Amino acid sequence: MILYNSTVSGNCYKMRLLLAHLGLEVELRDVDVVSRSRRDFLDGLNPARRVPTLILDDGRPLAESNAILWYFGEGTRFVPEDRYTRAQVLQWMFFEQCDGMTIADISLYAYTHVAHEGGFILDRFPAIRAWLERVATQPGHVPIDA
Repeated sequence: MILYNSTVSGNCYKMRLLLAHLGLEVELRDVDVVSRSRRDFLDGLNPARRVPTLILDDGRPLAESNAILWYFGEGTRFVPEDRYTRAQVLQWMFFEQCDGMTIADISLYAYTHVAHEGGFILDRFPAIRAWLERVATQPGHVPIDA
């Protein structure tokens, strides 16, 4: 698999984090996300010409970080078997974390763990800080710059 990646993108970090948790290897191809002119090669792979864009082993492209998370998360411990709980995971993927390590946690962790870089101080939110610690200490965790 090939992941068109940016080390500064939380969306790309989500991919690297889940793939690491699942023990899946991926070839990273870094993309300069600042220079839009250098993304023409993504035209045939991702109409939005954004990262992350993943090329599966059979050559099919897949784009949008949460769609890629769902693709790899389905059938693993990260996507609950119960229909309602799965729907809650999807709900939380677009809002905030839920109980238990799921792809929703990975989706949100990618941004929340660097909230301080955007001037957001989480000192008043012990539950969020505790959640960040839980996610960071899970087996398979990788830092954003890995």
